[in-house]
Amino acid sequence: MTIAHISDLHFGRIADSGVVEALLDEINAADVDLVAVSGDLTQRARPAEYAAARTLLEALDPPTLVVAGNHDVYPWWRPVKRLRAPLERYKQFITDDLAPTFEADGVAAIGLTSAYGPSIKGGRIGPADRAAMREFFSEKGSDCFKVLVVHHQLHPTVIGPISPHPVAQQAQNTLAVAGEVGVDLVLCGHLHISAIQPLEIIPGTPRIVVASAGTATSNRWREPAGPINFYNVISIEPDAFSVKERRYIPDEGRFVRDGVTRFERVN
Repeated sequence: MTIAHISDLHFGRIADSGVVEALLDEINAADVDLVAVSGDLTQRARPAEYAAARTLLEALDPPTLVVAGNHDVYPWWRPVKRLRAPLERYKQFITDDLAPTFEADGVAAIGLTSAYGPSIKGGRIGPADRAAMREFFSEKGSDCFKVLVVHHQLHPTVIGPISPHPVAQQAQNTLAVAGEVGVDLVLCGHLHISAIQPLEIIPGTPRIVVASAGTATSNRWREPAGPINFYNVISIEPDAFSVKERRYIPDEGRFVRDGVTRFERVN
């Protein structure tokens, strides 16, 4: 199973005229089984931005699993809409399924929506979301590779000058449930920096790997990465899995492999 993980597209702030087409062409040309999109499809949740994001999603050949980010809710200058129907446009243009799932070839994935109306930069994962995750994964066998997709960070990953950074509300409870049901991999974004880290959520239990993707297509870069667009490719094998970081080179109009981190699978 191969998963392409793209995040923080931010249509409305696209970095390079060729980056969207290069991303689309590369994913469609590769042997990808699922595209996981971990939020912030738009910059200000404008209809034109959502339309562009929808065009990209429809042009992808593999199936997609998409969650919303904090930039996908109505902006702060639309306070009533932001509070009463924060993801109205997301549901209209992208999907009204806020806990999407995917299952094939021994891999099961669920996406949880951490974006909500009052949020500015932070997120929140509530009891209903954790219940959905518990119900979905509890039905899977121990040999199933389990993937959680969410926009916001669930753990204070140490990444140079942007540390410390905020995590989603109720993140600790969410990670505890993820550990209980045997999640192997968390795919997230929000920080616009590529980072891969194994975590021991519950002492003495199998670790969970957290893979944060950089911004795939926008110019909202952060140090120390600088002006670089990234996305990740996850290859899942019977005994191991790897996270390959793909970096965009504007002068060449293509992505290249920037690094790979491999983990043995644990039960």
